[in-house]
Amino acid sequence: MLDVFGYILLSFLWWQFLSATAISAGYHRYFSHSAFKAPVWFEYFVLLFGSLAFTGPLLGWVWIHRTHHLHSDTDKDPHSPKYLGFWRTFFVLPGRRSHWQDQKLSRHHVKGLLKNKRVVFFYRNHKIIRMITFILGVLLLPVEWFLVLIVSPMIFGYLGFGLLNAVCHKRGIPNNTWWVSIFTAGEGWHKNHHDNTKRILNGTKWYHIDTGGYVSKLIGCL
Repeated sequence: MLDVFGYILLSFLWWQFLSATAISAGYHRYFSHSAFKAPVWFEYFVLLFGSLAFTGPLLGWVWIHRTHHLHSDTDKDPHSPKYLGFWRTFFVLPGRRSHWQDQKLSRHHVKGLLKNKRVVFFYRNHKIIRMITFILGVLLLPVEWFLVLIVSPMIFGYLGFGLLNAVCHKRGIPNNTWWVSIFTAGEGWHKNHHDNTKRILNGTKWYHIDTGGYVSKLIGCL
């Protein structure tokens, strides 16, 4: 039987796995920026496991992220601390349209993904999939494993992407913040990403934390 510290460590490792594979490599580098090619099974993996990471449906996540790049650090940026402040940016639900923005989801930003039947299916059924996952977790898992596998990714996802948005643009420009990468599988090298969105490895040194980049390179080789 694990102690509390053991379950916390497992929760963090589980989040690292989800963050590196489904979110950093999948939602971000593959679906948002087409930085590499991947087999169909990887798309299913990303769509299914991404729903555990409290990021919202992929289609909305990609729309938000592409809008962020188009209007970075302007008043049209969905999560700019320059205009919204640190805390308001930090507490935005990752992957969802900012509730104070009167903008409709533009098909132009995601028109390529609208042709992907897998993406559209998971978008239309995201709430149902989340509900089924939650109910199955409650019914089938011991309490401690339910907290580790279902609840902890919500917490780490909220904190990780809140930090990314609030800290890596805190001066009104993209900046690299190494410790944010610990919680986001390498996304803390944010200036490098803005400089070249097609870059697979954002951590440019061998000792940089960029597990999402290494997963992307691995999947791209399959």
